[in-house]
Amino acid sequence: MIFPILKYKKKIIYFDNASTNQKPKIYYKSVINCIKKKNLNLQKNDYHKTIKLNFFFKKIKFLLKILINCKSLEEIIFFYNSTNSINFILQNLKNFIYKNNEVLISNLEHNSILIPIINFIKKKNILLKIFPTFNNYININVLCNYFNNYTKLIIINYISNNYGCINNIKKISKLVNYNNIIILIDSTQSINYINVNLLKINVDLLIFSFHKLYSSTGLSVIYIKKYLLNKFFYFYLGGGIIKYIDYNKIIFKNLSNKFNLGTLNLMAIFPSYYTLKWFLSNIKIIFFLNKYLKIFFMFLFKKRKKYISNIFLIKINNNFTFNYFLEINKIIVRCNKMCNYIKNMFLNKNNNCRISISFFNKLKEILKIKFLIHFFNNKII
Repeated sequence: MIFPILKYKKKIIYFDNASTNQKPKIYYKSVINCIKKKNLNLQKNDYHKTIKLNFFFKKIKFLLKILINCKSLEEIIFFYNSTNSINFILQNLKNFIYKNNEVLISNLEHNSILIPIINFIKKKNILLKIFPTFNNYININVLCNYFNNYTKLIIINYISNNYGCINNIKKISKLVNYNNIIILIDSTQSINYINVNLLKINVDLLIFSFHKLYSSTGLSVIYIKKYLLNKFFYFYLGGGIIKYIDYNKIIFKNLSNKFNLGTLNLMAIFPSYYTLKWFLSNIKIIFFLNKYLKIFFMFLFKKRKKYISNIFLIKINNNFTFNYFLEINKIIVRCNKMCNYIKNMFLNKNNNCRISISFFNKLKEILKIKFLIHFFNNKII
């Protein structure tokens, strides 16, 4: 068993992979290894062990560069989590967006995008436009109608957190770049399901979390294009980001080094190297199994949808009873508390459960959840 939690005490069936992915055995071993052998502080000393650790830090960035196919290591920044990353980006974009400018988001965005952007527009006195989707997909022709000379920023998810729909980011970014609009992509749900190729999609900003890559929680990655990187700055100051200081002036470090504030969370970053290496070495198998299980799931429920991931929404008729039987059968899914205010209030007010499958799920587990869904007369949306 690659994932120990699935056999811990009593075997569980885990269908909540959109919330977080489980940790493989190699992660547990690498955490202990890093505590034993790599428990040192970066950028504070010049002895040989720290120099080796700095090189190891660069190796992690190199693996991320391979994963997302960006141009430079300097465009990759480690941050706390995706929600903090979005707030950090918005804090820096306030210098690019002025009064009466407009920000665009779709009606399927996660609360971690919606709430910071609402707070942002209140402070800056700018307009937020929420454009509609058709069958939960972004229509390019509709999106064009929302562009004007005042539009400065667009924020879109690569894969919808609730509906699992895959957006055509390449086409959208081409359109957005033509109109000189900054584009931020939330790739948290897509990073472990499809190839994210930044040289092809050509976006300005991109974020994702490590826990979706079967790795550490509370750690995320921000990709920032170089032309923005020089204009971005940490809104907190302290040690680790200073190149030179005297009575008259402070000179900060260049590019991504200016974001390494204080003591980094190395016990989350270093073990991620081994899980990243494991993920990249098995990426073809993981992607194949994910798509095979998705096709099997759609075949069982007689659904035909293009450009959909491994996330499915169930319409629930009897919420309490269904949840009770899920609990008895040790099936973990996400019910009711969906992180999308717009969906809950306007798009779909029904009681819902979200099933998100992953490559380690078995066919008999999918058959089991299928029986429960049909037994309680529930439906896949």
